[in-house]
Amino acid sequence: MTTAVSDIVVPRVFTPYMAENKPAKLILLENSGILAAPDPEIGKRFESGGSLIETPFWEDLDDGEPVIIDDSDNKISTAKIGASDMKAYKHRMAKKWGAKTVASYAATGRGDSAMNRVAERIGSYWGRRKEERIMATASGVIADNVANDGADMVFSVYSDVASPTAANRISYQAINKARLTMGENLDDLRVIAMHSFVYGTLLDDEKIEFKKPSEAPFEVPYFAGMMVIHSEMMPVNAGANSDEYDCFLFAPGAFMHIDQVPSRPTQYGNEGTEITRDPDIGDGGGADYLTTRRFELIHPHGMDFTAASLAKQQGAALAELKNAANWDRKYRRKNVKFACLKVNI
Repeated sequence: MTTAVSDIVVPRVFTPYMAENKPAKLILLENSGILAAPDPEIGKRFESGGSLIETPFWEDLDDGEPVIIDDSDNKISTAKIGASDMKAYKHRMAKKWGAKTVASYAATGRGDSAMNRVAERIGSYWGRRKEERIMATASGVIADNVANDGADMVFSVYSDVASPTAANRISYQAINKARLTMGENLDDLRVIAMHSFVYGTLLDDEKIEFKKPSEAPFEVPYFAGMMVIHSEMMPVNAGANSDEYDCFLFAPGAFMHIDQVPSRPTQYGNEGTEITRDPDIGDGGGADYLTTRRFELIHPHGMDFTAASLAKQQGAALAELKNAANWDRKYRRKNVKFACLKVNI
């Protein structure tokens, strides 16, 4: 009897495995502390119906000077505390893979080989998508900041010149300038994400320090006292003479985060992992299909997801996360837990 994909990938076992099979880069992101569980009330709303999660909050007290008391008949004016709300979004996503049995036979002589390979790599696939969506979200927040808040979260040493100098590249001084956009909260920024090419310039200059945390199976790079996460998914903006590279500086808890693999039973396994087969396609050769789903909240603290420009109300695609129109800052700048540094290489 030919081994079927359902013999290899048991849905009830595979769904939690899919959640645990994380690539090293995602482990580093999560261990950095920038992804944090939200308030329990938000967690409850995430579990309920709908996509929109509204989060009311008290605004901070104003910094007006107190009055000096005297013996007059004047009455002191009354200050008030304001309230507002932020909107976060629950994004529902799915991905389906399929392989015709004949193709697997042609490749390895076994009818199940293609789908077995898919099953082995799904955890890494979703891990890369999470990394991608974190960076897209940060890009959207910065785009809104540049468009609507005077770019007060951004420091740039970038210049669109053919031969950038050291002053245009990443440095301790440039990082400190970006950190200072948070004012007195600058020391909260402890993680820096940069493009692999920017990271390469630091390696060339031997400026990266490596440390091995006891809980990590690998060494972690540091620069300027900050944990470094490098990725080719970081934004690169094309220039006429040289490209502009965005680096993001994060504080712990920069994003509220929930990652859920749905587990409601279905006739094909469960919502998180469904395995189906079409025996008739390919003139009877057949094909196997594997569908996986994720429900996700990745929301930057202090920001409102306006959902002003969405194709589907069930969630945002990458381009929509990057769209400035979908974001609006609610907190004071120094309480939004990240900054952006723009550099050359």
